Formats: sequence, structure tokens, C-alpha cells
Amino acid sequence: MSTHLVPALDLGWLVLETSDTPNHVGALMIFERPASAGATYMRDLTDHLRSADALVKPWNLHLRKGLMSGLMPMLDTSGTPDMEYHVRRLALPQPGGERELGELVSRLHANALDLRRPMWECHVIEGLEDNRFALFIKIHHVLIDGVSGMRMLQRAMSPVPDEIRPAPWAYVETSRPRPRKAKAAENTDKAAAVPTRRGLAMKSIANLYPMLKPRAGRVPDLVTAFSAPSTALNGRVTVQRRLSTQRYPLARLKRVAEAAKVSVNDVVLAICGAGLRRLLAEAGELPERTSLNACIPISVRAADEISVGTAISFGFADLATNESDPVARLERVHASTRALKEQVSALPRTTVGAFTLAVMGPYALQQALGLAGRTRPMFNVVISNVPGPTEQLHLFGARLEAMYPASVLYHGQALNITCVRYGDDLNFGFTAWRDALPHVHRISVYCADALAELESALELSAAP
Repeated sequence: MSTHLVPALDLGWLVLETSDTPNHVGALMIFERPASAGATYMRDLTDHLRSADALVKPWNLHLRKGLMSGLMPMLDTSGTPDMEYHVRRLALPQPGGERELGELVSRLHANALDLRRPMWECHVIEGLEDNRFALFIKIHHVLIDGVSGMRMLQRAMSPVPDEIRPAPWAYVETSRPRPRKAKAAENTDKAAAVPTRRGLAMKSIANLYPMLKPRAGRVPDLVTAFSAPSTALNGRVTVQRRLSTQRYPLARLKRVAEAAKVSVNDVVLAICGAGLRRLLAEAGELPERTSLNACIPISVRAADEISVGTAISFGFADLATNESDPVARLERVHASTRALKEQVSALPRTTVGAFTLAVMGPYALQQALGLAGRTRPMFNVVISNVPGPTEQLHLFGARLEAMYPASVLYHGQALNITCVRYGDDLNFGFTAWRDALPHVHRISVYCADALAELESALELSAAP
């Protein structure tokens, strides 16, 4: 058994959790059954996923009351896992289409995790049409972020159908000794940083200030906190959730990005902004003078790092929802993300934690005091782009067809848009509060229309 305090930067994921805002993230993965699958395939798959004798971190962690009457919660590995509890087998009602799958996963995602147990669930969902099945895995955000979660899932799958790997919660990473040169370089970096700690702090403050001061600051195009207008997306929420998915060929997004000389992420933000513009305009709730803006999670993990907890910071981007021209909208999005990158890149790695606390501390305080959703929002929507596997993957012989993220909502934020790359596609997951967006599938359709509109405006040939 091991016990340790929840890291300071991860405490927010617990502080922000209420009965209306459960703080877990999820992944919906759709698989094609292997041609050789027999009548017992789904039972055999479930048994495989339950076969772990012991869980590995972070899958073996649960919360227990910590120091100072629970003000400092602990993560604990004690206890024997109940694998029948964590891995559950379900079946869709007929006809087993995308609609039925979406309704089931929406209900599963709305249910909070039992924090007294290891904080995750895996639902094996059979009965999906066209000889397919799905897995929906959810895990508490205090244990992982999108990047580390994706890497954990990826390493449990294989590029070849015949290789059967352990489940993510049973996977044991083979330790590899670090090269001496790398270790020596690390020690040199640490030694060099000591005399300049004060200078780093001052530099950090200088770079934080523009992010937090009013929009009329001295950094052009930089979107700041609390510059967002109040919309129907920014009220109080309840636990009911709606999920919608969309998949785009990555080649289409890259063609637009290359033609406009922007990043793929800029294109993602622009089409999401266009989708929100149309959705709010239809409801007669589109702010005309002020643009909606998005909170953008920024990963600060090393390229090969997999660890417990989260390693993300945050910034803000203009969605240009008050701009009717699609190309001009994309240009405004690009200008704001470029300004954000310039500010964040100027921060030393050692000060990223302070930066994150400074940027998102007011947001957490709003939530804790019950002010979120009742006062001016810090931002309107969260839009995240998580890197994923570029090669085709298999689980227990089944081909992974698509994977869609499901994320968190908070008071004042009724919509989260997260996308993840898989193979040649970019897969979008739209997580919404049911009452604010009962027809959340419309925004996924509108985003698709916005991509086609950009292609037309840039005079690109028909999409491949």
C-alpha cells in the first residue's frame, strides 16, 4: 500500500467537483469485431479486461480523508479491486445504431464515480449494428489529463490484430535506464537554474500580467480572462449530459490550414466558432458586438511522459463569432492563438505551475463560492485538441474504428469540445449540458458545414 497527497495543481479537479459537475473524463471507442469472432467473443473480451490480478497506477488510486480534516486529501492504493464492478458488460436496445449508443453513453457519462473505489469504470457495450461493439472508459480527471489518458489507452492496443496486450489498468511498463548524457544534462540544467530563480520569477510575472489585465492592454490580439460575453452557454448546469460526435478526414483540415497559412488547431477553433455562431443566431442569442472566446488547455508534458495527475496549463482564444466572413474569422483566430503562443513560450518550464494557478485560480474561486454561472463568465467554451495514435490499432483482435472523447462541464460552461486524432481522422466529441443544448448534434453538423464553407471561400477543390 502507498499513500500520498494530491498534488497542489490537481486539487482543483476535486474542488470543482459537485453533484452537478462530476469531474471525470471519458473515451468512447468503437470496434469492428474480428471476422473469426465466435459466439463467446464478447464474454471472452470482458474476461480479458477483468483478468488483472492487481491494478497499476493510476488505476489503483482512490481518495481517502487526509490531513487537516480532509482539507488535504490523499490518494491511496489499499484494497483489492473488484473487477466485476469496474468492468461492466452492457447491451444496446435494438436497432443498436449511433442514436442508441449516444443515449446510453450520455447517461453513463452523467453518473459520478465512486471516489471510495479506484476512480474509473469500463463499460463493454455490445449490440452495435454492423458487427461492431464499443468501449466507454471513464476516469477521474485528478488522475490523468487528455494526453496521458490517450497514451495509456494506446499502449494497451496493438497495430497488429494477433497481438493481445494487457488492459490499460494491468499494463506494466518495462523500465528503461536513462542515458547518462541525458541525466548529466538534467543535473546541469538544475544547477544553472538555482542562481537565476529570482530572475525567472520576475520574468514569469511579466508574462502573466498581459493574460490577466483588461483586453485593452498593450499586447495586440491577446484574449484575456473575463472578456467573454454572457450567453446561454454560461449559466448554471445540472448533471444531465448530452454527447455528440463527428469525424473529419485530417487531410481536409490540413489543406485548409496550408492554404490559409495557419495551424490545424486554428482551423478547428474557426469551424467551432462558426458552429456556435450559427447555433446561437438561430436561437436569437448571438452577441453582435463581442465575440465568444474559448479556453484552450495546453499540454506541458514531455513527448514520451506518462504519469499520474495532470500536466496542463490554459490560455484563451478568440472565436470571432461576430465575424460573418469565414476567412476573416480564421485570420482573427490565428492572430489570437499566435499571441497566446508568444506569451506561453516566454515562460520558463519551472513557472508553468504558477502560471496555471494565476490564470485559472479566479475560475476555481468562482466555482467554490457558487458565483460561476451567475456572474460574467471567464470564457464561453472549452476547446481542446489531444494528440492521438497515427496508426491503426486493435484490441483483442478487434479493429479500432474510431475514438471520441467525453469531457467535463462546470457551472458557467455548458459545452466542451474535445478532439483527438486517430489514424487519418480527427474525431470530435461534443459534451453538453442537456438543458442548454438538447440538440447538441446540430453543432457537430454546423461545424461540418463551416469546414465546407472555408474550403469554398479559399477556392479549394472538392474535398478528398
